Amino acid sequence: MNQIPTKKTVHVWKIPLNASDLTQQRYFDCLAADERARANRFRFPDDRRKFIVARGTLRHLVAEQLHQPPQDIRFDYGDYGKPSLAASTQSPAMQTDFHFNLSHSGELALCAVSHHQPVGIDIEKLKPIDHLEGMMSRCLLQKEQAAVNAAPDPLAAFLQHWTCKEAYLKAIGKGLSQSMQTVEIKMTPPQLMAVPQDCVEGWQLHTIDVPPPYVGALVVAGTAKVHIHDWQHS
Repeated sequence: MNQIPTKKTVHVWKIPLNASDLTQQRYFDCLAADERARANRFRFPDDRRKFIVARGTLRHLVAEQLHQPPQDIRFDYGDYGKPSLAASTQSPAMQTDFHFNLSHSGELALCAVSHHQPVGIDIEKLKPIDHLEGMMSRCLLQKEQAAVNAAPDPLAAFLQHWTCKEAYLKAIGKGLSQSMQTVEIKMTPPQLMAVPQDCVEGWQLHTIDVPPPYVGALVVAGTAKVHIHDWQHS
């Protein structure tokens, strides 16, 4: 049974992107016209499938929280593409601080939902990166580069740093439009050391336990209990 978030709680769902043809069609049918058009622009069938399953699941998950049909959910988008609930989706009695964020990589997606606090989430599948040193110099501060180079698996350490920074930038609605070097993190324990936009209660960083070869991270505005769930396609 998928759970409804409670106060000061963030729920994260791990979503497999493999789904039956029937399930894929059900998800496609609930998408908005712009989402269907985007799905149909994918050149490769696997990319189209992953997008449909991820967005369709997002709609079902959000709809479950709001007690509305998934096809009735409407999204607005920020200047850098972060989705939020459109005003037409929110009932007069509904709290206006409902937040969610979605990320997918490979065959797995993560979706975070909160009724009270802005959230950002990111997942990456480990795969070889050409010119890793160059990527590190563009994305990490010197002390972060030193920590990655000292790690037993520098690739995994780099991508874990990446997900933490990306999760924060998604939480503030900037994404990769802003340099990752504006965000400083520490991995032991996971915490944001310096960020360009702070919040009243401070930003909290959580690494997400995902199966290898994935790494994931969640950033929340303020403190919260984090509960992890496995989404089941029905």
